[in-house]
Parts: sequence; C-alpha cells; structure tokens
Amino acid sequence: MQRYFLDQMLADEVSLPADGDTYQHLARVLRAKVGQQVELVSADQKLYLAQVKEVDANGLTLSVLEEIPAQVELPIRVTLVVSPVKNDRNDWLVQKATEMGADRIVFTDMARTVAAWKPSVQAKKLARMGKIAKAAAEQSHRLKVPAIDYLKTDEAINLNKDLGLVAWEEVAKAGEDGQLYQRLNQCQAGQELVAWFGPEGGLTEKEINALTAHGFAKVGLGPRILRAETAPLYFLAAVSLLSELH
Repeated sequence: MQRYFLDQMLADEVSLPADGDTYQHLARVLRAKVGQQVELVSADQKLYLAQVKEVDANGLTLSVLEEIPAQVELPIRVTLVVSPVKNDRNDWLVQKATEMGADRIVFTDMARTVAAWKPSVQAKKLARMGKIAKAAAEQSHRLKVPAIDYLKTDEAINLNKDLGLVAWEEVAKAGEDGQLYQRLNQCQAGQELVAWFGPEGGLTEKEINALTAHGFAKVGLGPRILRAETAPLYFLAAVSLLSELH
C-alpha cells in the first residue's frame, strides 16, 4: 500500500491541495479513485489508514479510518557523518541509508574530501536529497524521514551524542575486530549514536586524534576496505542486527 508523509497532525479528514507533491503523485501518477486506501504518516510520526473521499482538479480529500500501531524505526537513533563523494553516489547513499534506518545524515568536508560542495549549490543539493530521502522513507514504510544536513567540521564533531564511533580502516588492518560489537551492545534504546566515516582517501591521523579527543571510539568494519558510501551501510546493518534481530 502506498505511504505518504504529511506535515500536519491528522483528524477525521485531510485535504490535499492540487499544487502539492502528495496530490500530484496520488491523483496524477496513481490516478486515485474514490474508495482507494493509502497510508498516511502524520507530523508526530503516527501511522494512519485513510481512504480517498473526493478527488478533482482542485484537490483531494481523504477520510482517516484508523490509527495503525507500528514500530519500524531503529531503537537507536543513528546519525551518520560522511564526506561528500563524487558523482551521484551521495544520492545513492542517502537513499539506501534511509531504507536502512538512519535518523540523520550529515555531510561535512574532511581533509581528503575531493568533492566538496560550493556554498552556492549546497541548498539545491540538500533539497534534492531531502526529496530522495522522503521517497525512500515512503518506499521502505518508515515513520520518519531522516534529516539531511551539511555542517562545518567543528559543528559535526560537536554533535550531541550518547555514543560516538569512528570507522577507521587502520585499526581493522591491525587486527581489531571486537570494538564495534562491544560498543553497539552498550547502546540502549532511545540513545543517540553518532558514527563518523572518512572520504575516499580515508581519515588522517590528525582527524582521528581530534575525533578521539571529542569522545569518538575507533572501530573496525572487518578486514575488507569498504568504499566511502558502502561503510555507513555496513554499519547500519550491524546496528539493526544487534538492536533489532535478536
């Protein structure tokens, strides 16, 4: 069943204007008819079953039938801090990280970033990625669309957290293979976890030292070297396994 996110609290009826994205998709793309049912997620992340009551060129009215109990979000709120990468791999990362449960995705420039965003394009890129995240959240039947941000490095390193981890291939090369498991098992439901991942060329020693000074623990992601956009997904899979799939 198709799911839509609405920026409002839901009552008995919902009116969608003809110039909105939800109307455009439901009325124009799906050609919704009276009686068709859809799922709606309200501004407070509650899920409802609704039915098309009226539809015309001026707008669409839905009758809210019932609230549907649902718990599909990761128990731990995970913020990914990543470097912009080349080509369209940023879009791909946002889409897949949304599907896998990320709560927030923060892009920031790092010492070896090769695809930094100029200030003139940041707003446009973030708007596009926000649409990608929303579509991915609807497709994966989530209750939340992750926030997508571009922060200065000092802002990203000082994000509020209950636990901070930095994925670093050098500790994996040295044979470390237990910190990720141990640290994730320490997390409690509802806590904030910030995970930092390097760019294509990896993090520098100076960056690692700065991160550890700000409370980030170094963890390995296995013996293989993962691409910059693959490592966060490996991490989210590990979080899901240890926090949801008992």
